[in-house]
Amino acid sequence: MSRLLVDDVTKTDRRALLNVNKMATISDIVAPTREYLRASGADELTVESGCVIAVGGAGIFKTAETKLTAANLDTGAAFAVGSDYYVYICDSRVDAQDEKYIISLNSTYPSGWNASNSRKIGGFHYGRCRKVNSNLQPVNSSGALFGTGWESAVSNGIVPRSVWTMGHRPKCNPEGMVYLGGGTWVDIYLNSDDGAEGLKSEYNCAPMTGTEGMNWYRFTERLMKSGKRMPDYSEFCAYAFGSPQGLAENNTNAWSASANTGRGVTGSVVNAVSAVGCVDAVGRVWEWLNDLITRAEHATNKDYHASEAWGWDLKSPLRDEGTKYDVGNIYQYYAYSLAALIAGGSWGDGVRAGARAVSCSYCPWSVDALIGVRGACDSL
Repeated sequence: MSRLLVDDVTKTDRRALLNVNKMATISDIVAPTREYLRASGADELTVESGCVIAVGGAGIFKTAETKLTAANLDTGAAFAVGSDYYVYICDSRVDAQDEKYIISLNSTYPSGWNASNSRKIGGFHYGRCRKVNSNLQPVNSSGALFGTGWESAVSNGIVPRSVWTMGHRPKCNPEGMVYLGGGTWVDIYLNSDDGAEGLKSEYNCAPMTGTEGMNWYRFTERLMKSGKRMPDYSEFCAYAFGSPQGLAENNTNAWSASANTGRGVTGSVVNAVSAVGCVDAVGRVWEWLNDLITRAEHATNKDYHASEAWGWDLKSPLRDEGTKYDVGNIYQYYAYSLAALIAGGSWGDGVRAGARAVSCSYCPWSVDALIGVRGACDSL
């Protein structure tokens, strides 16, 4: 390693010459706040002033407070529900021109630009937004806390807590996630198959469940591949807060009507959104959580654990029957002692489905069509 800069008042040492190319190679995005992008309206994003951003080793810009709207899209004239957008700063390479901001569905660079004259600075999800007060408490159209009709006070827009920047984002890919707080991000949607042995948080998809042979263990492995983990019960209660309780007679507030016969697709119920922007936290399918408990039920089973005494199960319930993968055994006092919490309720649970609903009876090796998952991730 060699010294890059020196203090040379005579300017005779080339290392002391601070030029654009040199600044571009050593500078990251320097901003007064890590959250230099914010939702300032349902269809408006604001770039904070005072950020210094280098683009492609040539132009270096200092931002002014700037409002971005659908007019900044590279293609199309309006934002679409369920879509993830990326925000770029672009350099025309004309010295007299300031930076240009482009919003795009493309994750690499916007249409009409390339990797050398554009730089990704953040993004957001456009979806369903619950009306809340400054304390993230649900309000109705008149602003009354849990006032009449608060359940339907939902509109389309930039999900405020989905806005991310290069300094404020999850360690995993940020698409389809919201910031819960305390350094934790959670998926907006129940997870579906990403086609690459991982999981994705995506609108209008059938959530993966035991129908695809998934249990707690297999979901854990898939989440790991996506750079995520299961949330715990306290996190569930936080991200589900503000979601209306289910109804038995219809699916107005959640996919929970007793007449339902299947899971459906994510986001089909407009009102099923929480205060932070998580969709289907109530109803549709239960969500596996990271909490493991010992069940109160004292069970025996001649095939697994015939007597009430500490010992290895006679036949391991942990084996992955789908792949015939042997993974050891469980040492316990009763059969089926180990359980993992599931939360939220499923498609036919009616008023039993809710933002604090929990079941304590399912073993982690259970494969059930009623149980899916939602990912969580720490901040970068």
